[in-house]
Amino acid sequence: METNSSPATKNPSQATESVPQMSIVLVCWNNKAYLEPCLQSLYDGGLSSSFEVVVVDNGSTDGSQEMLQEKFPQVQIIQNESNVGLSRASNQGILSTHGKYVLLLNNDTLVNGSALNAFAKLLDNTPNAGAVGGKLLNEDGSFQAGYANFSTLLEEFLMATGLGDKFLDGFPSHKNSENERIVGWLSSACLLLRRKALDQIGLLDENYFIYGDEADLQYRLNKDGWKVYYLPSATTIHFGGRSMNRWKRRKMVYRGKMLFYKKNYSALKSWSLRIMFAILSMLKSIIWGVIWLLPDRRERAKLELSSNRDVLKLCWKLE
Repeated sequence: METNSSPATKNPSQATESVPQMSIVLVCWNNKAYLEPCLQSLYDGGLSSSFEVVVVDNGSTDGSQEMLQEKFPQVQIIQNESNVGLSRASNQGILSTHGKYVLLLNNDTLVNGSALNAFAKLLDNTPNAGAVGGKLLNEDGSFQAGYANFSTLLEEFLMATGLGDKFLDGFPSHKNSENERIVGWLSSACLLLRRKALDQIGLLDENYFIYGDEADLQYRLNKDGWKVYYLPSATTIHFGGRSMNRWKRRKMVYRGKMLFYKKNYSALKSWSLRIMFAILSMLKSIIWGVIWLLPDRRERAKLELSSNRDVLKLCWKLE
């Protein structure tokens, strides 16, 4: 059960002039240390568009709610009693706002107004644009990610084996490009969406707890004729991976991939992906089983064995 600090549906009688251009939606789960500077960057960044901010808290116990009330009283808070997942919480935030554009923003980011202004300008001037995002940077300013195509089985093999990351810079993201272009999909770490497009295709699929939901959303945008634009000149610092460790994250990432294939691709491709993941997980388990015999590697091996076992279970029965 969730409780809201304000109504969770749009008010049709609201005056047009009071509608902000941009509704900014963040989901938080025990990430206060990053949420505070993220929000501060929003308010200090020189964003020229009128905007509103809603934070959906998924049952944090680290004092996030108190920090929000004390330092950002202008932010709307939607409080969930437990972690309902990123996609469901994001939808709660979207439904509680009414801006012309919706910005999905990870709480472990630092944004600048010029980037968000560029996003809004592109949507203003490009009627077929359903979404726009920019270049993600690491904390030190180095390139983290750009855009990606919707995956193939070969690309999933390269990701699962680590070969893509080893031989292809930034894989599966395309390398550091400086050219504005129409792309397949972008990370929702900082993604501006046209509300009209969301009204047409629907919100995030809540079957995705986390990971895969943004690719699925943009796949539906593409199917309905909307375009996704990449603006490399618009940058966002993204710390990344702060909500869970790599072994828990692996299960959720693989679940998202398998769900995306099951929903959007043929049954043959879907089962091929699951069989491939199962074989690779078994091979990895054998390797880590041998490594477990080394006393100084035993703790790491336990984590890897447990993580690969979780993936194997998903391959057999997708939850």
